[in-house]
Amino acid sequence: MSIRLETHQNGLHVIDGGLRRDTPAGLHLQLPAAPRMGPAELAAELAELYAMALVRDLPFELMQDPHCEIWIDASTHFTLHELLCELRSLSWFNDQALPVPGPVETVLCSRTVCGDADQRRGLRLNGDGQLTLRSLFRGVVAHRGPQIRLSTLHATDRANCAETEPCAAPDADAPMSRWLEWIERCSGASLALPGQGASQGEALITPRALVGRLHASHPCRIYFNAALRLLGRRAPLDPGLEAIATPGVVSAQALLSMMAECAERSYSAAMRMQGRADRLSRPSVTAARITALLAREDQPVGGEGDLAACAEELAGKAPQLLHWVDRMNRAQGGVRRGRADLHLPSLRDDQPSHRADHVAKAVVAGALSTLLKAVFDSRRHARLRMVGSQGTGIDIGAEADRLAADVALARSVSGNYFQSENYRDLRLGEAIACHVLRRRFEAQGQSLSLGFSNFDGQMVDLAVHPRGATGHATLRIEGRLAPWPMEAGRSGSHLAVV
Repeated sequence: MSIRLETHQNGLHVIDGGLRRDTPAGLHLQLPAAPRMGPAELAAELAELYAMALVRDLPFELMQDPHCEIWIDASTHFTLHELLCELRSLSWFNDQALPVPGPVETVLCSRTVCGDADQRRGLRLNGDGQLTLRSLFRGVVAHRGPQIRLSTLHATDRANCAETEPCAAPDADAPMSRWLEWIERCSGASLALPGQGASQGEALITPRALVGRLHASHPCRIYFNAALRLLGRRAPLDPGLEAIATPGVVSAQALLSMMAECAERSYSAAMRMQGRADRLSRPSVTAARITALLAREDQPVGGEGDLAACAEELAGKAPQLLHWVDRMNRAQGGVRRGRADLHLPSLRDDQPSHRADHVAKAVVAGALSTLLKAVFDSRRHARLRMVGSQGTGIDIGAEADRLAADVALARSVSGNYFQSENYRDLRLGEAIACHVLRRRFEAQGQSLSLGFSNFDGQMVDLAVHPRGATGHATLRIEGRLAPWPMEAGRSGSHLAVV
């Protein structure tokens, strides 16, 4: 950083250092606080993770059939409808619940815990305010579609190398050959040549297979593969970007550069949040404490009153769900007689998953999904043939939303993250992408615009207006001027030294 010191006649020293006046503002985000959940929401969140563990070996194509049976052992089985009824009986998912005195909070009491709690709850329900199989597996993304399925973008994912190594990204104006080399070296993604099919491994038939695929791959690989496919097939850019006067402002290298920056900032933000004092206890820890409370081996003291209320909510309103979880844990072995085991069932006996394996994936998914929706034409639901000449067209915006929801679903199936954490991390990634777009396009100094649908289903419009050598970007949500998401408050220029 260069510093220029001038002395004026009045004796004041003016220190001019850092960024120039015509340099766009940097990326300054206020990291969101950990979700605050009342007993009713915590019980519903833990019940969802129990439900995901029970159906993780069920094919996705059968999850729409409420009469589909899941067998735990030779004498214990249930249907998806029965599982859904257990979840619906909880206060958090029951619209008819009223606030009543007592240790267990109901829906209306718990909604007042955090401003995002009601929004999180709304995304779990359908238009009639009911929890359904589709809304259960939809996650915390308001994407469209009546079916339970994975994103079509999984079909574009291919691994070109087994091992990757971190390295610095090329410059935004570097040749495309350098970018392709860096993408392959950093994430394992590669450009598919004409007539070359995808080389993904095991088909993603079950939630377990989805967890295995995402666990074994680089968080950016599927997104770089999708971007290269879209660029190779000349997918139309957003109309506001196609109409700009200077060609090449949003080149292939510029898009890949923005993706690399979003991924790096997402990983940094995710790591910073792991060291915060307000982080939540892990679901496995919460489940273990619930097991101890219900076995009367631990009495609630101090701040454990909410946990005791959560345990009472689960035991009183979803007893069958707890019974099924206990039977699954017993079927896996290692359970003492006469004690209900409500630990989260392990995903893999040979190689247990660690929460650090998924720590940054939801933030990266939120950022890169938002970037794809913003740069490519998703406002008119543009459809593009992605998988060979016989493949059906896809809606880029909807598939990017589904892909982000798939990443969040994998974290829930693994039992390492609550849905409220998925909600926060996806929207943190969305905020990072918006700020990266703002900084890049303001530096262009041209009039341009783009639009996309955010994870809450709202229409977002980003416009840049020339102002001197640079530009000034504005953000509108549903047509109304809105502040930039999670922007850290920064004061203007001020006198530092006299």
